[in-house]
Amino acid sequence: MKKYAGFLSVAVLSFTVVGCSDTMSPAAPSAAMSVSEEARGGVPNENSRAALPTIAETAVKAGSFNTLVYALGKAGLVDTFNGSRQFTVFAPTDAAFGAAAQAFGFGSGEALIDYLYDQGLLAQVLTYHVATGDRRAQAVLSSGRLIMLDGNVALVTVDGEGAKIDGAPIEATDIIASNGIIHVLGGVMLPPGFGE
Repeated sequence: MKKYAGFLSVAVLSFTVVGCSDTMSPAAPSAAMSVSEEARGGVPNENSRAALPTIAETAVKAGSFNTLVYALGKAGLVDTFNGSRQFTVFAPTDAAFGAAAQAFGFGSGEALIDYLYDQGLLAQVLTYHVATGDRRAQAVLSSGRLIMLDGNVALVTVDGEGAKIDGAPIEATDIIASNGIIHVLGGVMLPPGFGE
């Protein structure tokens, strides 16, 4: 969590999940707010939110989502996440993509992305990290499951190690962008039946 502190304090936007309450349960990851949000004492209203960067712009500015940005570009999804439609994005960090690449025998996260693209699987993996709408962490945790953009269901669990979605640790939550929310993942999720 410490390595994301700099990003969270500098970034104006981030991946966020919209919920019924801004109060997090003790087992949930702590909500992250940008400096401008802290200065206002909370979540921006809809008028000020429109001035925030988009999900794609936030990911670029963060510096810890370079592999995700590369994947979005490769899949032709940058415009989608620069638009006005609201999304909740569960964003794997560069380290998460690096670990997934190692597990599959690739030298880097970018090499894994290239392979997935060549096999026609990249969009399937990316859309399994996105839900429609604007969902804050509390709503995600209380739901227990989310229907992802690819149509599959991802289970949300909380245990002694913290909150997870489809087994991937949720490392930071509620990073607000003009067009949605970013939650930071410490793993890469693979949709059910992946590669079949």
